[in-house]
Amino acid sequence: MNYAGILAGGIGSRMESKIPKQFLKIAGIPIIVRTINAFLSSKYIDKVILAMNPQWMDYGVNLLKEYDVDTSKIIIISGGTTRFLSMVNIVDACISDSGEDNYLCIHDCARPFVSQKIIADNFNLLKDYDMVTTSIPTIDTVIIAEDGKESTCVPERSTIFCDQGPQTFNVKQFKDIQNTLTQAETDAYMEAGRMYLEKGYHVGIVEGDRMNFKITTEFDLTFAELLLGNTKQN
Repeated sequence: MNYAGILAGGIGSRMESKIPKQFLKIAGIPIIVRTINAFLSSKYIDKVILAMNPQWMDYGVNLLKEYDVDTSKIIIISGGTTRFLSMVNIVDACISDSGEDNYLCIHDCARPFVSQKIIADNFNLLKDYDMVTTSIPTIDTVIIAEDGKESTCVPERSTIFCDQGPQTFNVKQFKDIQNTLTQAETDAYMEAGRMYLEKGYHVGIVEGDRMNFKITTEFDLTFAELLLGNTKQN
């Protein structure tokens, strides 16, 4: 079975909003609704597991009902205290729902413009790698400043990618790796790619899309509104 895991437990502190950013609206529709519907629309997804902050769970559930989201294929769980632990909770929910022989596509709720092609490419490329991650080549020169003040290295731009998500992997394999982690490693990891690489596994890259940007600030929200407005006019 193929699952989508939506990370929606953040509070959006950088947005300076009274409600978490995943509940803010873009062109009249909440971000969380747009993101969930993108995965429910995919033929590759059987169920969606939504990890939310317990304090906002009732609010989120009511919002899904208000916007007629098909909740028959959605499992709602509490997120963890970190992004990585929310992923662990989603993996555990997959196992509880239908065992370990499943695949999971993890995605940040704050990236509502994920395309059907990206979702499909994640599952199709997974046959060649232990896990896959969605990334785009950088269009800017990247510099390394170890002390945050002085440039010490300028890597070759053609080898630099900006990671976006989603990331997709076999549930059992993830759990087997996670069970070997020390507490320090668990605390350090933010996403699955670094864990897989440091444990000797192979991570493939799915070509991302610049439209698959993360809504983090007021600028991102305004930009998203403008994009949708232009789309409607065209």
